[in-house]
Amino acid sequence: MIAAVGRYERIAASGGWPTIPAGPTIEPGSDDPRVPLLVQRLLATGDLANDVPIGAGYDAVVEAAVLKFQSRHGLAVDGLVGKKTLRAMNIPVATRVARLRINVERLRAVFQADREDFLLVNVPAYEIYRVSRGTSVWAEKVIVGEPETKTPLFESAVTHVVFNPTWTVPRKIAIEELVPKIRDDNSFPARGGYIVVDTEKRSVNPSDIDWASLHENNFPYTLIQSPGPMNELGRIKFLIPNNFGIGMHDTPSRYLFANASRAFSHGCIRVAEPVRIAERLLETDGWTREMIERQIDSGETHSVALSAPMPLLVTYLTARVSQDGTVYFYDDIYDRDVVTQTSLAPERAAC
Repeated sequence: MIAAVGRYERIAASGGWPTIPAGPTIEPGSDDPRVPLLVQRLLATGDLANDVPIGAGYDAVVEAAVLKFQSRHGLAVDGLVGKKTLRAMNIPVATRVARLRINVERLRAVFQADREDFLLVNVPAYEIYRVSRGTSVWAEKVIVGEPETKTPLFESAVTHVVFNPTWTVPRKIAIEELVPKIRDDNSFPARGGYIVVDTEKRSVNPSDIDWASLHENNFPYTLIQSPGPMNELGRIKFLIPNNFGIGMHDTPSRYLFANASRAFSHGCIRVAEPVRIAERLLETDGWTREMIERQIDSGETHSVALSAPMPLLVTYLTARVSQDGTVYFYDDIYDRDVVTQTSLAPERAAC
C-alpha cells in the first residue's frame, strides 16, 4: 500500500489525469471525440500500457483497459463508459492519494494484531477473504448493510456452521415489514413457512390474531421461519458471536449477487458461496462437500461446532492493493472516509 501511495503521488506531481466531459455513454466501436481523453486517463494509471498500439477510436485495446479500470473500482465490468465510470475516472488524483493514506492506517490496524489465519470481510468491496500469513488465499462476494442499516465493524470468530437454520425474525423487522404483508395477505405466514409464538413460547394460529391491532407498543408475538428454500438465512448460517446482532449466512435472493454494488441487507452479511465456505471451514473436522450437501438435502437443522473457531474481522477498506500490485478503489458507501480523513486515525469497531 505504501508503494501505491508513492505511485499516485508521482502521478499527481506529473499533473494528474485529464477530466473527461459528461456526455452520452461511450461504447466499444465508438468514435466519440472524448476517446483521446479517455486514452490519456487510462494511460495515467497504467490500465492502458504505454507500449500498446492504439487506434483512432474506442477499439478492443481501449476496451480491455476500460474493463480493467472498472474491475479495479468496483464497477459493473461491461466496457461501457457511462456516468458511474466517468465519475470514477474524474475523481482527482489528490483524492485518490488521500484515500490510499487513510487505508494505510486501516491496514495497520488489521495486521497489528497477532493474526495469521483469519476471515476478513471488507464492507465497501462487498467481499470476504481468507487471509493466511498476510496473503489472501481466496475471496467471495458478500452482501452488506444498506447505508441506513450499516454493517458494523467488529471482531469475532466463526464458531459453528448451522445447516438448514430457522430464522427468528427481529422484532423491528417483524413489525415494520412482515405485519403489513400479513395484513394484506393472511396466507403469507403459511406460504413463507412462518410460525407464530406468544410470550410463553406457545404456538399461535395466525388466523386467530387481529393483525390490524398490532403495532410497536402492542406486539406480544415472535415470528419464526422454518428451514427451507424460502428461509431468509438460506440453507447455511455461520455463527459469529457479537454484540450487534449481526449474522453471516446464505440467502434465497441469489440474484442480488449479480450487482456490482451490494449494500442490500439490514446489516447482516450474506455470502454468495455458503457451501464452498462451509467446505473450507469444516475440512479440518473431516467434512467433505458430499457430506455437506447430504446434510442440506436432509432438511434437518444441524449445528456443527468448529474444533478450531476461525477468527473473523469485519473492516472498512476503500482502497487495497493485491499481491500483484494492482490498486483497487471502492465507493465510500457509509461516508467513513470523510470523518477519517480529518485525523487519519484507525477505524473503531463501532457503528
